[in-house]
Amino acid sequence: MRVLVTGASGFVGRHLIRALKDAGHEVAACSRSRVEQPGIFYVVSPELGPGADWTAALAGVDAVVHLAGLAAVDGPGNSAGLEGEYRKVNVEGTRALAKQAAKAGVKHFVFMSSLHAVAANSDERLSEQTEPHPVSAYGRSKLAAEKAIQEELRTSGCAWTILRPPLVYGPGNQANFGLLLKLVKTGIPFPLASVCNRRSFIYVENLVDLISKCLGNAKAFGKVYLPSDGEDLSTAQLIEKIARAETRDLKPQCTGDGCTAPRGARLFPFPESLLKAAGRLPGLGALRKLTSSLYVDSEPIRRDLGWTPPFTMEEGLIRTLEKRL
Repeated sequence: MRVLVTGASGFVGRHLIRALKDAGHEVAACSRSRVEQPGIFYVVSPELGPGADWTAALAGVDAVVHLAGLAAVDGPGNSAGLEGEYRKVNVEGTRALAKQAAKAGVKHFVFMSSLHAVAANSDERLSEQTEPHPVSAYGRSKLAAEKAIQEELRTSGCAWTILRPPLVYGPGNQANFGLLLKLVKTGIPFPLASVCNRRSFIYVENLVDLISKCLGNAKAFGKVYLPSDGEDLSTAQLIEKIARAETRDLKPQCTGDGCTAPRGARLFPFPESLLKAAGRLPGLGALRKLTSSLYVDSEPIRRDLGWTPPFTMEEGLIRTLEKRL
């Protein structure tokens, strides 16, 4: 199968094109930045938008995995100021690609949406049946892009699959998760021992394995899935897991004055209500994520595809820490 991967130079894209090649697919890596991996064909991406011409990129392609788009931005800029740009790139750009893919004879279109298309936080488990209520320009654009794909492919011979992953972690993630890894390594104390939230995550190699299982699989056609590692954690539990993964191979540091054990997680209690109140203040979106809940039901995709994540969350964290730069 010849697979076109847009956004191939990004965090998920770099892992995906390698996994698809190893699975025996012919891979066309499409991005603005050049991708150089043995055995992978590089194609320059047009500028994402309603006028993009995908003719050359789609030639001979059987399936498309659309990862490219304007990413989420924390802070005040993720509002009306970027609404138009999000619509141009994430909505109309995706619509143009889906429309041209159908015309080119592509058989399967896999779209990487986001859990933010449904909600930014929720105390209830989210599923494909949950009524979406996106609260950010990014989330609204992802939901609108999903609808655009379904509209364009409804009467075509091209099937679609939509994935709404939670936070994706793994080697090369320089965003919020990468920052959290660095903070845990410092051993600084976190005032999160009293936080009883619940969040889902997915290791990048689990996600790309799932995408590979979806491609060309009729059981995934016309489905919206919310994948995860299958282990929901509070932020305090996540920090403890990261600390254990960080220190698992470290030996006590010994001097003439004695030995000091490797530092683990340092958590102390602080009123959860005050932390959540602070998280609502402008510029403190990261704190809001640390104290709120956002977790999913990934059972449907496991049942439909017979899929089991190849790595546990503990294994994913260890591999992330081993391979990070």
